[in-house]
Amino acid sequence: MSTTQKDYYFDEVYRTIDETFDCLGKKWSVKIIKGLFCNRNHFKDLLELNPALSSKVLSERLKELEKKGIIEKKVVNSNPFHTEYFLTEKGLKLNKIIFEMFDFALDTVDINNEHCSKLREESKKKARVCLNIK
Repeated sequence: MSTTQKDYYFDEVYRTIDETFDCLGKKWSVKIIKGLFCNRNHFKDLLELNPALSSKVLSERLKELEKKGIIEKKVVNSNPFHTEYFLTEKGLKLNKIIFEMFDFALDTVDINNEHCSKLREESKKKARVCLNIK
């Protein structure tokens, strides 16, 4: 691989990293993805999980995440029809990134007492299970 090809390759890698942060950096995106990891696959489930999230913004974020190939939308043929959302293979790869961001945030919150320490460890365990981190 020539130097020019290597430069192009790494430019593409860093562009992709920037796009990932742009996507995850939008308000509600990480919470929506985490909800899908935790099998909250219906529109109303995601709203219930995030009470301050409006239907309009949820709809926008779901469309954006679908366009990026992170989630897929499936219409279930039952009576009545309903829609479910699932993480794609690409979306499932975000589990470690989201866990590390969660872990970073937990460690950054500066509360030093025994109760918060236990809560921090309990939260990490729950996040590991939900995000399928071994």
